[in-house]
Amino acid sequence: MPHSIEASPPDGTIASAIATLKKLISFPSVSAKSNVDINDWCAATLAQMGFTLWRSGYRDERGVRKANLVAVRNPAGQRCEASFSGRARALRYFGNDEGPEGLRPAANTSSNAANKCFTALPAGTEQHETSADHSTAASSHQGLAYFCHTDVVPAKKWVGAPTPSSPSTDDAAAGPFDAVVSDDRVYGRGACDMKGSLAAMLSAVARVDARQQTAPIWMVCTADEEVGFNGAKHLVDHCDGYRELVRADPVSVIGEPTEMNVVYAHKGIQGFTVHSRGRAGHSATNFGINANEAMVPMLVKLLELCQRTREDAGLQDDRFDPPVLSWNFGVSDHSNVVNITPERSDAWVSFRTMPEVDAAELVAEADATARRLGLTVTPIAGCDPLWTDPDSEIVSQFQAIAGTRSQTVCYATDGGVLGELSRRIVIGPGSIAQAHTVDEWIAIDQLRRGIDCYEKALRHWCTDVA
Repeated sequence: MPHSIEASPPDGTIASAIATLKKLISFPSVSAKSNVDINDWCAATLAQMGFTLWRSGYRDERGVRKANLVAVRNPAGQRCEASFSGRARALRYFGNDEGPEGLRPAANTSSNAANKCFTALPAGTEQHETSADHSTAASSHQGLAYFCHTDVVPAKKWVGAPTPSSPSTDDAAAGPFDAVVSDDRVYGRGACDMKGSLAAMLSAVARVDARQQTAPIWMVCTADEEVGFNGAKHLVDHCDGYRELVRADPVSVIGEPTEMNVVYAHKGIQGFTVHSRGRAGHSATNFGINANEAMVPMLVKLLELCQRTREDAGLQDDRFDPPVLSWNFGVSDHSNVVNITPERSDAWVSFRTMPEVDAAELVAEADATARRLGLTVTPIAGCDPLWTDPDSEIVSQFQAIAGTRSQTVCYATDGGVLGELSRRIVIGPGSIAQAHTVDEWIAIDQLRRGIDCYEKALRHWCTDVA
């Protein structure tokens, strides 16, 4: 049954944050499916909290509709132009002329209408609209932007919360999108990565009176982070709201789970595939051409390159653990019988780049070997590394606010796509150890710490109130 887009904004309490998280978990926004419903709900919530909204949408390679959302709440007194009613604002944002229960965004991925922004003001206040040609970041302060993704990984082998010793409800049988609160934890797919973080930031924003703001608060929700950062890439290229954000260049927080440690750098990820083509034939004849024969020397080269990344100090960076490119590769000839000569053999390579180690020379060697063997190489675009000076004000200030340490990590985030922003860090509640697990959870204490840290950060960069 479709979710209603009606939303009750959090009030800043931990109980409200848990309720918000449970609602977010209830959306089955696995990357293979649409995230439109959850982003609609986020948009409705943010609209009620006084945010101006932009939406950019697209269809993925399987034709599934995806949505990105950019929202900004400016300091009180900054207004857009051209008024219209609150219901018209909602209908025009969601791209539908149906009644409230039928509100759904349009599938349009590139029209100007998809990039218009709409300002929600308190009840009884005149509503306004502006096109992206009018800057919504007029404050002399740069503010703070929060980034999250609303897609989650699959949950086919979900185990969930432990069975209560004296079960009085059916919580033990709850599915991955039915949140369970147990033992000071919230269980559910996405609880840790990263819907708990989003619930924490929404709750933090609820604690900040817009009348105290001296700089904008930005919220960004992307699609498809878990499958190649495709939502963030589309956002960068197609969303007028994001262009406004880039012009403002606020302090930018990627809210992935870090246990509230301040991550100032992470690795990027890139890769390529190698394709060998032969000819199928009965293996008892000479008709077939085994595609593996050309692939074998290619695999030897890939192994050589892999070993070099472990031995060559020039291909390593001791600021990361492990300090290597994590060169990884595999191969398949797609065969499951022995009496047919394999006509295809495909290899893949992935590696995790670092700020000063991009592996370009290794890719060039692999490409030269493939061409010599008559093979085809296809690049796989990932994302760049993220790097912010660990001695910068943003890192030291977040350390002071969170009371935690700064560090680097070896995974990648949407932050690696957002290179136009000059002050990016990763900080969020929950541990990466709980992400993507069969019993994914976030500790309520982490949720509480996330709210407190985000609130202090908002007050530091967006208000004059300590």
